[in-house]
Amino acid sequence: MAAKRVDRDPPPPGRASVIEADRVDREHPKHPPTPVAVSTTPLAEAIGDLSVYESLDAPVVSVYWDVSADLGQLRGGIAKLKDLAKPIRERAASHELAHEVRASLTADADRLLELEALTTKMQGRTLALFRCGLHSFEEAVVLPGGLGDRVEMDATAYIRPLVEVQDEAHRYAVVVVDRERATLFSFYLGALEAQERELGQALRNPSYAAGDKEYGVHHKVEELAKRHYRDTANDLSHFVQEEGIELIVVGGHEETVSAFIGELSNELRDKVVGSFVIDPRTSTPGKIREAAERVVDGYERREEERLVIQALDQVGARGLGALGLEWCLLAANERAIDRLLVDATATAPGRVCDSCGWLGVHGEECPIDGSKTRKVEDVIDEMVALVLDSSGHVEHVHADTALHDHLVAALLRFPVPQTEGARI
Repeated sequence: MAAKRVDRDPPPPGRASVIEADRVDREHPKHPPTPVAVSTTPLAEAIGDLSVYESLDAPVVSVYWDVSADLGQLRGGIAKLKDLAKPIRERAASHELAHEVRASLTADADRLLELEALTTKMQGRTLALFRCGLHSFEEAVVLPGGLGDRVEMDATAYIRPLVEVQDEAHRYAVVVVDRERATLFSFYLGALEAQERELGQALRNPSYAAGDKEYGVHHKVEELAKRHYRDTANDLSHFVQEEGIELIVVGGHEETVSAFIGELSNELRDKVVGSFVIDPRTSTPGKIREAAERVVDGYERREEERLVIQALDQVGARGLGALGLEWCLLAANERAIDRLLVDATATAPGRVCDSCGWLGVHGEECPIDGSKTRKVEDVIDEMVALVLDSSGHVEHVHADTALHDHLVAALLRFPVPQTEGARI
């Protein structure tokens, strides 16, 4: 396995990296403490690891630390870190816990406070940190900024924010094109990486000729523009293959966008999910990113609406669909869910059996094996992990749909009838 690179600030979201920062000990300036380092895991790999990780003898601490992109707000990032550590320390102070559990939580809180040194490095990013000191377990993921702060302590890692980011983690190609040049961007989790190419033989002024030569000049310009679009389309085709691009967004003047899309192969055209108008000569990466994000967000919301309608249609036709928390939990227990749709704001308490994995809303005793069940604050998070572990997919729905009234819905692999308790 290749060594992880040490990233400069800010680190790219969703990728493997090592984030390091020096600490300053003002009392012993000649003997500085060991630098703080966090090794981060790729997003998909972390979800796979964490969805099956469990610690029944000491809590797994799940922390989401959101650091502002505004330099003037970085001190607030340090204050938020202390606020996140506070409930961990309070729980560690409980004399109802065994000594080794209290020591584990204390170590987790101490580790969290060490991250203060990384505040500048994490500007505009969210760091998700998962720890269990008792088992020397730690996993971290860099996520886009703006996800908010959160701390959870339970026998399993709280992964819904990770899965929510993964929902929209398509790799996009963003193509900004005019009649003479084009820039290709790889767009992933809000980050842009550019590869620029220029066509050097385009005529900049098609009207410089007079008389009979003018038609020839215009014709030449149009041919050069078409050749440029075809060359860019060819570059895009290679770019899509090399970068694992799933979807395409095109930007530029309205007429050049239309002309360029017309030169794409059917395969590439099917990947185009939208376009935006921008002047390529005066655009900046920041403006391009903002415009691309608007297109991507619109596409993601339309896809969410389509999936919800599909699930509701399946439920209405008594087909491969389920609706509501109890019905979907029943389907999850049967490993029947192909795609779980979750209202992004929904949470619900419930019960889990650590012996067989059964999930439910009520019941201190597992109906499958009779074991004592454990109360969880968000059984939807447990259901997300179970669906992923059974090779299903999860979609968090941000669009305003009928799902808001039902919390969850599912597209199924095989029918799962409602029980009397799961009637909606």
